[in-house]
Amino acid sequence: MPLSALVRQLQQAPLTAEVLERAQRQDRLLLRGANRVARALVTSALARRAEAPLLVIVPTLEEAGRWAALLELMGWSSQLYPTSEGSPYEPFDPTSEITWGQMQVLSDLLKGTPIALVATERALQPHLPPRQVLAERCLTLKRGETVSLDGLADTLTRLGYERVSAIEQEGSWSRRGDILDVYPVSAELPVRLEFFGDELEKLREFDSATQRSLDGIEQVLLTPTSFSTLVAEALREQLPPSLEPILGAEASARLLDGATPEGLRRLQGLVWAQPATLLDYIPADTLIAVDERRHCLAHGQQWFDHASDHHRELCQEWLAQAPGEPLASLPGGLHRSPQEALASVEAFAGFDLAELLERDGAANSFDLASRPVPAHPNAFGRLAEQLRGYLRDQQQVWLVS
Repeated sequence: MPLSALVRQLQQAPLTAEVLERAQRQDRLLLRGANRVARALVTSALARRAEAPLLVIVPTLEEAGRWAALLELMGWSSQLYPTSEGSPYEPFDPTSEITWGQMQVLSDLLKGTPIALVATERALQPHLPPRQVLAERCLTLKRGETVSLDGLADTLTRLGYERVSAIEQEGSWSRRGDILDVYPVSAELPVRLEFFGDELEKLREFDSATQRSLDGIEQVLLTPTSFSTLVAEALREQLPPSLEPILGAEASARLLDGATPEGLRRLQGLVWAQPATLLDYIPADTLIAVDERRHCLAHGQQWFDHASDHHRELCQEWLAQAPGEPLASLPGGLHRSPQEALASVEAFAGFDLAELLERDGAANSFDLASRPVPAHPNAFGRLAEQLRGYLRDQQQVWLVS
């Protein structure tokens, strides 16, 4: 991790403490005038100085990938939180890669694993079940505890895992005598559970290609394979009268028979008064950095306009099929303006970042003004004189080589 030592030096600098103090003020701090690497260095140093988890909000998934790679270089265990660019009211669910990527992040948060997260503004939109609902549906298995193998098989089926003869991909499980293999959708590797009677004697990760056991672990957290299974459970507990016009007769019948039809995630607004955002899952002391807020707003507005138009069209379609139904019974609540979404980060400590050094009248701003310094090989006197010039101009200097 070549930049972690540099982050440690920056976090100990008096200037870092001063900037961190300004981030606690009522007016949100704006750090401007630095390229992405410099912004990531300063952000990492501030979070390390505050001893806080870190969440970085960026405009696009492409930018999120760049930030995640930088944070890895700076010593973080970082994860990219994937989100969908499509309308939340589509009659199909996001791809399994997106859903399982979200499950991986959320399972780490539920376990209290310290991580740095990078996400787009879309993570601030309501798209998740309430934290308590997901936590209650997860299953934690620990080495040495007593577990009924038959009961475990029933639980895996309820969570959406498919029984197979041999594990090959996420969301599946198999059993051979007192050995049960399961591939959690929230994990990188499948896990082998070895029982002695009803005692869970060993847990080991293994390679699904070679079936070779790898490192032993103390516990594993099993999440549902999708959020739609949670929506399906809630719908079966309290069936809304307007469901059939929305889902269709065939899908409604399958739901009542215990299946999970495609596209149930769009109905979260029917079963939960307020679907959750990523902010409902992160620790309260998380430091949130919003990178290029203007770009986040612009990209978010395009998505919001598309989602609003789609929801309006569906409302007209559903009301035509069920003219007597009140508008409040239609599933909504999965889109809000990007201004409102970004305003939700104000409940957490943090700051904004911007590359351009603009004079925009921000009440609490700090100009990083990163710039290259002419090289003076082995001429430390000339370099020192240049730095003294900056100090005479009352500029504080971070010198990064």
